[in-house]
Amino acid sequence: MSPLWPETIHLGISPDTLRLHRRGAPELRLPLGEDWAASLAGLPALPRRARLRVCVADRHVRYLRLVWPPGLRAEERAAFVSHRFQAVFGAGPWAVLADRDAICLPSLGAALPAGLLDALTAFAEARRLRLTGCEPAFPQAYNALRARIGGDGALARLESGRVTLGLWQDGQWRAVRSQPVVQADGAAAAACLATLLATLPAGEAPSDPVLYLAGGDPALADLPAGWRCERLEAAA
Repeated sequence: MSPLWPETIHLGISPDTLRLHRRGAPELRLPLGEDWAASLAGLPALPRRARLRVCVADRHVRYLRLVWPPGLRAEERAAFVSHRFQAVFGAGPWAVLADRDAICLPSLGAALPAGLLDALTAFAEARRLRLTGCEPAFPQAYNALRARIGGDGALARLESGRVTLGLWQDGQWRAVRSQPVVQADGAAAAACLATLLATLPAGEAPSDPVLYLAGGDPALADLPAGWRCERLEAAA
């Protein structure tokens, strides 16, 4: 007999691994190669009509702080975002994700390799799955932790070989940076923070700021003056 409610399957696309999570089953890990479709094809059989939610590691994502030009019409937003990513990261091609509700305030935009999204879509169709979400890792971590974050500060998400850090002030995103590192720890996060702070106009330092660290050891963080560090972990 079929279940009353479709199962939700979580697929994590890590820097070099596919991680499959199903309720009541141990996590399955498979190596991730350069060919997205071939890697996905190696996943085992899954229940048809199950919901598939995907989280993509920051190594595979590109991030930008988007400042919307005055008078930009709704129908022009997609073209504007696509142009910004191509100008910074090259032609791609990119599958661009942006906050549709952010109209006036600066927001974060993310772009995935178009080939990855195409491969996920084709995989879901071939396996009769419903692809209900595909989210980059940094915004997923921020959304999971935002209820525990307050005031001015920054969130650093650490993954193997990479630090991604978003900085906000007065409730607005000020900067974002994702960079490769030899070791993803508090020291690397602090160095990334110092680099971002140097890009801000003089006299616009955040007030009583906190560096929220998703993973890593706060004791390793040699912070810029006036900053303190707090470690957060997303709820399981």
